[in-house]
Amino acid sequence: MLVLLDSSMLMLPLEKRINLIYEFERILSVAFEVVVPQIVLIELEEIKERGEMATKRKAQLALNLAMSFRTIESKAEGHTDYELIRLAEIHKAVIATNDKKLRSILINKGLSVISLHGENKLALFGDLSY
Repeated sequence: MLVLLDSSMLMLPLEKRINLIYEFERILSVAFEVVVPQIVLIELEEIKERGEMATKRKAQLALNLAMSFRTIESKAEGHTDYELIRLAEIHKAVIATNDKKLRSILINKGLSVISLHGENKLALFGDLSY
């Protein structure tokens, strides 16, 4: 199973001192591979270019973290959330995000999502049986 990371999840370890792989292993009962869609890398580059100094630093560190995972092709244009949803549907993947709006959309579509639950733990929302 693929776990698609969005930019908010890539920045989360810096904000909350969370080990993503440890948390994914803790909550997922299936074999998985963590991947980063190209559009997420583009989004992080844009954040790095236009954000405030602290945000620029988080985006750069998130890009560094992203390089430790395989990158998958995606549309380079359009809204990142819609592309993540499209990729999740195609690959039957789980999206790891800390974006509350995106999490709500994913759950309403019957897709699984990993998100922050509490102060520094991740939780799986949805069913992995699709």
